[in-house]
Amino acid sequence: MASDPAAAADAKTVVIVDGYSTGTFLPPAFSRLGIEAVHVRSTVEPMTSMLAPDPAAYREHHHCGDEESFERTLDALRVLKPVAVLAGQEPGVPLADALSERLGLATNGTALSGARRDKFEMAEALRAAGIHCARQFKSADPAAIVDWAERETSYPVVVKPLSSASTDHVYRCHDAAEVGAAARAVLASTDIFDRRNTEALVQSFLEGPEYIVDTVSVDGERYVCGVWEYEKRILPSGANIYDLDVLLDPAEEPVPELIAYVGTVLDALGIRHGPAHAEVIMTPEGPALVEIGARLNGNMNPGFHDICVGTNQADLTALAYARPWDFRTRYAGHVYSRRQAAAVHNTRTDRDGLVTGVDQAAVDRIAALPSVHLVSVKLTPGKRIRPTADLLTSPLRIFMTAPEQAAIRADHRTIQSLKDEVYQVDEAGRRPRVLLLGTDKYVMQACLRHDVDAVLIWGPGSYDYGLAEVPAGITVVRVDEQKNPEAVLMALHREGLADLPFDGVQTSDEWSLVTAGLLASHLGCRFVVDPATAVYFRDKSLQKGRVAAAGIPAARVTVIDDVHDVSALTELPYERAVLKPIAGAGTARTTVVDSLERLRELSDRYREEHLAQRTFALEEYVGGSGTEEWIADGFVYDGTLRFLAVGRYGLPCLTMVDEQQVLWMRHFDQKTEAWAYDRAEPVVRGALSALGLRDGLFHMELFHDPETGVLTFSECAARGGGALIDEQVMAKFGVNFGEAALFCAIGRPPKDDITYRPELVGTSYLPGRSGVVFDCPSPAELRALPGVEFARIEFPVGQRFSADVDSTNHRMGQVLVSASDDEELQARFSAVRAWFDERLVVAPYGVSGRELRAWHREVLRPDADFADQMWQ
Repeated sequence: MASDPAAAADAKTVVIVDGYSTGTFLPPAFSRLGIEAVHVRSTVEPMTSMLAPDPAAYREHHHCGDEESFERTLDALRVLKPVAVLAGQEPGVPLADALSERLGLATNGTALSGARRDKFEMAEALRAAGIHCARQFKSADPAAIVDWAERETSYPVVVKPLSSASTDHVYRCHDAAEVGAAARAVLASTDIFDRRNTEALVQSFLEGPEYIVDTVSVDGERYVCGVWEYEKRILPSGANIYDLDVLLDPAEEPVPELIAYVGTVLDALGIRHGPAHAEVIMTPEGPALVEIGARLNGNMNPGFHDICVGTNQADLTALAYARPWDFRTRYAGHVYSRRQAAAVHNTRTDRDGLVTGVDQAAVDRIAALPSVHLVSVKLTPGKRIRPTADLLTSPLRIFMTAPEQAAIRADHRTIQSLKDEVYQVDEAGRRPRVLLLGTDKYVMQACLRHDVDAVLIWGPGSYDYGLAEVPAGITVVRVDEQKNPEAVLMALHREGLADLPFDGVQTSDEWSLVTAGLLASHLGCRFVVDPATAVYFRDKSLQKGRVAAAGIPAARVTVIDDVHDVSALTELPYERAVLKPIAGAGTARTTVVDSLERLRELSDRYREEHLAQRTFALEEYVGGSGTEEWIADGFVYDGTLRFLAVGRYGLPCLTMVDEQQVLWMRHFDQKTEAWAYDRAEPVVRGALSALGLRDGLFHMELFHDPETGVLTFSECAARGGGALIDEQVMAKFGVNFGEAALFCAIGRPPKDDITYRPELVGTSYLPGRSGVVFDCPSPAELRALPGVEFARIEFPVGQRFSADVDSTNHRMGQVLVSASDDEELQARFSAVRAWFDERLVVAPYGVSGRELRAWHREVLRPDADFADQMWQ
């Protein structure tokens, strides 16, 4: 290829937005031109319905979930001076348009971004340009959809989502009943990009064969890189599914007419740069667009296309953006040539169940057929195979090419007798089912995302507090006490669920850990921590004893069987000690004890309060001036540490409580602070091994002496951390602990792909003032502040708040903040807390009516007169 060395020297980076599916071919295509790729995700969490990007293919990763993160990403990208920004998959189109426009790069612009994604707006834009397309209507009301179909067109009609893909929830309907059912199905679903369908689209049916037209453009000058004819099958449900995509010779009809028509569509939708994938039906009235995407063909495979047409859309796209002069010279205005016959076969299946294995011999038999170039096996053990209803539920994709089409047809027939031998399937054919003890929003979300049937055991504490929301699709069972096996089993029997087969039990609730192990044993299913092991993660004395026996520094412990009576102790066993419940959490009832008199004072108080917790641990005090308290969060699967995030509290937790300080924490950067990981990992591995954790999440606390580098074990929970640990790990590392917890519970290997993010990410509590809370800023208002990426308000209005810090759970709310360095992080923490406090409305408590009336006038209603009036 010809090149311009001066220009190429400046083009070192490309930005790919949502590089899923065939977007994974873009980084290597640019790399072949000497250009590194940066990935930007358009969503806070990765989309799970498509092949994920390879993190190692990118030099940096960013995500744009809101306006603030958009501006932050823009600033980061400006430093890189990228050659281009483009979408790797459908959902990334609007963000790629916005970023490229703001950066002043080659762009399709934002004016028509909506029309390039929303199928209704797409057809309206064509209609405004006088281009032939389907008639249509959209609504959130199934009755209105039916009414339009009855009045405005003839049957059949097509009902589908506004912005999905891969024939997801696309229905061919022949009467009003089918239209209504299809509209309700669309409105009750999410699209393949995990977004709720709030409206359904109905269109007139376009009669005729359907074609693919793929292009790549530079400033409106185009190269047509392939035209394929769809061969589809209509299922009894009305779903129109893919079978074969057959490559056409560019000289045969109706290819020239299709190419000319797609040119008018590209102009009408403002697609002047980059790839496009159009689907067009040749009706008796001429070509009519089904839809178009400003991205690569989802069936594109570079090696396969190189054989069939001499080049491929990914390499052409890279060339168009990186060396547009070269692209214009070699490709603009031209059309591909068919070097040999080719087709892509998406197989269909009627099987339904869990994949337990892949028969490689069956795969090899298909791969050995003369025309087969590549067999893509889409499912792995643990995934569900289900009857094919769209492209996503097709279990195999087979790329086929040969000198003659007849060879492909012959092999296609042979494949039909081999395709169902590839997967070994559990004939029970049911969805995985998990029993959840307590609400964890990220675990529940993962259940819905991965088609896991979830039964939630929900106790009154969480339910009455009202912060947790259970999404539709989760079966809820209310109980008196979710940590009580008797209460749980009775409730399951009352609801007729006790005999259901469960695949696992999961809990993120510290107090339900042993219960979960006992229930799993009774139900005959998996639980990541058996009851005996769970005991060592609950009992502080047993835990420290086992860790110390493994040679890891840990505090000595004396057990007080009944804290109501400490008369047997004649002296403190340690010069300085920490008194805490034997199986507590969050530093509740945790106190530094310096003398026997102080211990007796606490004993008297707990007895007077009728404290239900009676067994306490008296631990040797570890720490002192300069000591840091570290955290280690991660997960283990099959005995292997799969992910580890190491961080620190701003102050040790007890110091924070004693000094009435605000808790904050952050995780260390895995690159710039690798020393912390080197120091912590051996201790973490040793402690987990000593405690017997083979599967599941953990949250460990360690004391670090900066002078000696020694780490002393504090304690470890067999669950995820509290506060905003879930969000902090997702923001910094791109790892979803909720999904990992679910996968461990049902026996699937959790994903451990790490996204490198150079910014520091930390959590700060939002303190309050003593009194009755009337109002405070909302999470959305907090997220609008510099660096704030997530916010949660936990304390409800109308309740009394005490400003006295008594545990590490004491807070009004929490914020997740990012910054470039520690100094900026602390400054942002301070600014957010001050801003929150200024807008916090708290009524004084325990004062006279006169004082409350004065507060009401001065704070709530300074414009109103509430004085007692005279009749006049």
